Amino acid sequence: MSKIAIIGAGAAGCFAAQRIKELCPGAEVELFEAQDRPLKKVAITGGGRCNLTNSFEQVGDLREVYPRGHQLLKRLMYAWSQWDTMSWFEERGVALVTQEDECVFPRSQRAMEIVNTLKRGLTIHCGRRVGLDDLKGYDAIIVTTGGSRNFSWLEDAGVEIVAPIPSLFPFKLQASGLEQLSGALVQDSVAMIGGTKFRAQGTTLITHNGVSGPCILRLSSYAARYLAEHGYTAPLVMNWLGDTTEEESLQMLKDMAKENAQKMVVNTHPEQLTSRHWEHLVQRAGIGKEVRWNGMGQKQMNRLASVLTSDTYQIVGRVPHKEEFVTAGGVSLNSVSSTTLECKTRPGLYFAGEVLDVDGVTGGFNLQAAWTMADAVARAVAEKYQ
Repeated sequence: MSKIAIIGAGAAGCFAAQRIKELCPGAEVELFEAQDRPLKKVAITGGGRCNLTNSFEQVGDLREVYPRGHQLLKRLMYAWSQWDTMSWFEERGVALVTQEDECVFPRSQRAMEIVNTLKRGLTIHCGRRVGLDDLKGYDAIIVTTGGSRNFSWLEDAGVEIVAPIPSLFPFKLQASGLEQLSGALVQDSVAMIGGTKFRAQGTTLITHNGVSGPCILRLSSYAARYLAEHGYTAPLVMNWLGDTTEEESLQMLKDMAKENAQKMVVNTHPEQLTSRHWEHLVQRAGIGKEVRWNGMGQKQMNRLASVLTSDTYQIVGRVPHKEEFVTAGGVSLNSVSSTTLECKTRPGLYFAGEVLDVDGVTGGFNLQAAWTMADAVARAVAEKYQ
């Protein structure tokens, strides 16, 4: 009977164990978890509701949602896709619901339903921090330790590591008055890192010290390494009107001027923006509160169009994101087989989940990556050691 050890009882570790037990019922599988309980991260993800995957209906290219590892996942998802994930949980009694944004949650809106399903029937040793040398009696070792900041124990074993850095975090901005709009949402905005090609689109949340929301978190993921290299300081360029160009914005303003000639500029705002946000942007354009639409000069109109579509702020740091904590970097994809995720230099050693240099944006993509990679490892282990 083969003995399989899994280091890390998170999403990837527990799912790998479940799949090995299904594919190779005779295998003895044990999980070793350094924390006091398994699946702690899964229990709090999605605000305690667990966004376990995504329908991918709005994804045209995997690189849109996996800044690192999209080629690997494209190959592996042929064997285990989002539909396989949904079917697996549903077959075990977990009713699912797909939201309008294509994020998939348990219908109960309880992450613990996912946690209990994943750990059911598993042998998990909590509070057990183990290394590779502690597990010499096992046929295979699967490392699923997540987005750790300490990979020295793997480097000592000859595993190539890409320096880990944070991904998915809100931006702290230099004070500009925007923070006074804390709590305001802009549903369709575009955020860019000035002087680069990094760009993201979606909902932006204005916070007491900067910006957050899906758009910003996605941008932080795309630009994770760039921002780390630049000390988390960079210009942030916001188009508050989404894909609207400056020329289109200018035409919109001219139309508004015609329709509201006698009204104060600050009292008439585009439907995409709140009145307070509009007032802030009008002030940013240097237009006084008493200025009427028919009293605006062309230069003022041009400045306002520019502010609406390329409003620039200064990023001065990152804000830890409590709900979604994701790490870019980890075990280099060059050091593992692209089909089995077995270490090229150490046979019998496998990796799955965020411990690899694979990470995604918010929306259930990171958990789907964990399920997909765990399945790939489970198939490989079951075939080799059954």
